[in-house]
Amino acid sequence: MITGTTLRDGFGRFAQLGNSNGVMLVRITGLQDANQYDARPIEFDDNGQPQFVGEEIKTVINLAEPADATGQIPDNTDAIAIDVEGQWVVFVRPSESGVFPAKVINSQGSGVYSIREQTPTGTGTFADKQGATNIDAQNLAELSLGPGAAVDTGTIILATATPDNGSPPTVRYSFDHPAYAKYLD
Repeated sequence: MITGTTLRDGFGRFAQLGNSNGVMLVRITGLQDANQYDARPIEFDDNGQPQFVGEEIKTVINLAEPADATGQIPDNTDAIAIDVEGQWVVFVRPSESGVFPAKVINSQGSGVYSIREQTPTGTGTFADKQGATNIDAQNLAELSLGPGAAVDTGTIILATATPDNGSPPTVRYSFDHPAYAKYLD
């Protein structure tokens, strides 16, 4: 399971909107309400590390989130803010999917498995990621074939986290491991 949601700043969407006077790099410091956040301007120091510029706190609106739902951007997320008619806006959204190595813990039948996120420990070896818990994942190769339970316990797979179309979206996990192989004479 991915412990932190990967976020993407949709800078390309703003490239034509802003000029240098109406653009600033900001760090999200807290949620105000819905899709509005507290943010502080940042800049890069001589070593290329971000640092705060002054003590001013700006209100930024994340256009990638609905205005009637609780915002999901974690604190300390950096983004490009654009001044649009006096309002500072950002466009930060979760990545469409995240991929991580996982170990099959057991089968629940019908192609659904309990899996646990893994961390590489060396060439070809893995260990449970610290703090990882079991999550449910669907083997896509078994969706239309047989009763399931075709992947052995202990198998290392690549799992994908993908948000569904709910509101708010729920992250669903899947993997595609060959099952029910057919052999020719």
